[in-house]
Amino acid sequence: MIGRRSTAKYPPPAQLAWFCYRFAVAFKAGIPVADAVHLVAQDDEYFGDHLARISHDIQAGIRFHQALSNQGIFPPYLVGMVKVGERTGTLDKVMESLAAHYEHEDYLRHELRDALTYPLILVIMVAAVVLVITSKILPVFGGILSDAGVHMPAVATALMHLGIFLLNKLGWLVGIPLAGGMVFWAWKATASGKEAIDRFKARTGLLDGLFSKVYMARISTVMWYALESGLDVASALEMAAQVVGNGYVARQLDRSRQLIQQGMDLVQSFDAAGIFPSTFVNMVRIGHKTGELPSMAQKLAGLYQEQVYRTLQSTVSRIEPALVSVLSVVMGIVLIAVVLPLISIITKIG
Repeated sequence: MIGRRSTAKYPPPAQLAWFCYRFAVAFKAGIPVADAVHLVAQDDEYFGDHLARISHDIQAGIRFHQALSNQGIFPPYLVGMVKVGERTGTLDKVMESLAAHYEHEDYLRHELRDALTYPLILVIMVAAVVLVITSKILPVFGGILSDAGVHMPAVATALMHLGIFLLNKLGWLVGIPLAGGMVFWAWKATASGKEAIDRFKARTGLLDGLFSKVYMARISTVMWYALESGLDVASALEMAAQVVGNGYVARQLDRSRQLIQQGMDLVQSFDAAGIFPSTFVNMVRIGHKTGELPSMAQKLAGLYQEQVYRTLQSTVSRIEPALVSVLSVVMGIVLIAVVLPLISIITKIG
């Protein structure tokens, strides 16, 4: 449902984590939702005005998740999980898990920023140095060698021509990627673009299957809360489809739900969806046969959440060494291209 306002930029994860944590503490102490929100709003400079309006909406009879959505600043995942918590009677647990989720997200964002800042500065500096050397300095060496009747080394000649070409075509080299990015962004906003991207993210194995792990973590978390509260699997899948954050995956979840309602076995309906990894399906099979599906969903939620964090940390830790290695190779080639003409000049003089 469309809220009063919408924004493409959501609050920082640290602010979301702090809000969720304080609300969870107040709510677990037995304070009603509206009063808990009002209590949090009193000393919250970031969300204060929004929380005051949320508290007023709740007192007017609006559900908590809808009041959050009406503000237009809270991520769909947070709003969807709050809806799950309200429906399953596990709002305190949901808010605690959201606090932990956004704390991890904040930590990983800082790790990524720290890992990229130094290499990106190096990339800019190296690119500028390489462009100056290849387009300005090497041509001077080439003229000196030509006057002396000596041919420029092949590596230096190739880099010199490349540098001159890049300098002359700099406008195109910047403009084409920018134009391509704008076209991609516009296509991404279309229905067909969203469908293609969602399908790709659900099926790709890039980043060690990170996207799939995120979706499985969300699905299993919702299943855990729903099944533990006594709801059936079909209702759990319906709620999971609303918070999974991928249109293609959501449609496959709806397909599984419809198959279950038509009498198909739970595990067979998951197989038919084509989005669940074998580990997920096998553990659901065991939980279904033993009558321990809620606890198995809890184990799956913990398993996939841990895998998501480990995959992200592993990816971040590899970025800086990879960029530094590439830059080292580039600088090595450029140094060789500079040294070889110098050797030729010195040899000619000698």
